[in-house]
Amino acid sequence: MINRRNFLGGAAGGAVAGTAAGFVWARQTQPEPPPPQPAPAPPPPPALPEHARLSFSQQGEDIVLYHVLHELLKIESPTYMDVGAAFPVNGNNTYLLYTTGARGVLVEPNPALAAQLRSKRPGDIVVEAGIGVAAATEADYYQIKGNAMLNTFSPEQVAELQRGKTERVVERVVKIPLLNINRVIEEHLGRAPDLISTDVEGLDEAILRTLDLSRFRPAAICAEAVPTMKSGRLSTLTRYLGAKGYIPRGGSVYNTVYVDVQRMSEA
Repeated sequence: MINRRNFLGGAAGGAVAGTAAGFVWARQTQPEPPPPQPAPAPPPPPALPEHARLSFSQQGEDIVLYHVLHELLKIESPTYMDVGAAFPVNGNNTYLLYTTGARGVLVEPNPALAAQLRSKRPGDIVVEAGIGVAAATEADYYQIKGNAMLNTFSPEQVAELQRGKTERVVERVVKIPLLNINRVIEEHLGRAPDLISTDVEGLDEAILRTLDLSRFRPAAICAEAVPTMKSGRLSTLTRYLGAKGYIPRGGSVYNTVYVDVQRMSEA
């Protein structure tokens, strides 16, 4: 193939001197350099050791949930409701279940994170809203600088994050619609999910207290709460769920997994 730029240069040079034209002709007949080669594909990640466990959540809570639902309660295809789902994979309590075929509803008020959830979790239903604890239909949503995992509806939680800091921790405050947890379950699932996971930065207990357990009783609950206080006494959430027939069965520093005693006895 004749190089168009060299061809035009050769035509112009031929009008001036034959030696110049011959020089251009020699240049245009040289072989073109080979096209750049694509970068080699990165090596595949190393295989997990034989007895290793794969986890996507902050501290292995998803492994606890996997064994509670599949092995302890013998639920073959669990459903879930993930309130405050945040990122679709990293730090997520339900992604491990998603990879094994479980499906459910992801509630996330942050528009950017909701878009990521829709893209990475097409099998799930994404509800772009917050879960309310009163009659209000919208509330201030505090977006925390540099860490979307800390975004919250709780001004008390913001005050705690701000404690001891001179720079303002809140990047912006936006109005976000609020929905009742029972309404979301009824409209999108029609029955109680096998798992409810909440990670809402200070409002977990308040939200779970609005859950109508007579209608929508999950087999397991994973909440961002501790089972016992520093004093050694049971936390208020543990006492509340204990009165409703749930007991702690595992978790981490940040999250506790509660299981329905009745469902355990029937499994």
